[in-house]
Amino acid sequence: RGKKIKLHQHPPLRSRTRMEQKLKIPRSFKLLEEYDHAVGKENKTKLSGPHRGLINYGLQDYTRESKDPLGSWRGIIIGIQGKQSGELFYNFTLTIPKNFPEAAPIVRFKGPKMDLPAVDSRGYVNLAKLSPGFKWTADKWIADVLMAIRNNMSSPTCLKTCVQRAREGNYY
Repeated sequence: RGKKIKLHQHPPLRSRTRMEQKLKIPRSFKLLEEYDHAVGKENKTKLSGPHRGLINYGLQDYTRESKDPLGSWRGIIIGIQGKQSGELFYNFTLTIPKNFPEAAPIVRFKGPKMDLPAVDSRGYVNLAKLSPGFKWTADKWIADVLMAIRNNMSSPTCLKTCVQRAREGNYY
């Protein structure tokens, strides 16, 4: 009763580096959260400002045989409002790589064709060519990519040629 027990004292915890503070979120968890934002579950969305209501995306239909049910997405981007391109719906697909979110989703437009430096002749988007200096990081969202693309669609070249190409039936 009279003896005092000495508790082992731990040295003070060192401050954690930024890298240690960031936890790696499993691909499936991040994609399920992405899905919730895409469909607006509980009023969640990552789309903001002039893009809200003009970008729509979600999981592609899949069957039980699908090898990666969270890996294929599709959607539309409605062109810039108040311009001729605002009449157009740009169809795209998203392929989610196995090392997502460290690696960016792969965006491919199906049509209509557009004149954007970031979009190649087959409809694939090179995110590094989006201006101003878009860079994918693991903490970004699919919506960030889609809003950056739509921002780039307001370029004069794209606005000038998109409607003409669509009327001519030019698709990827």
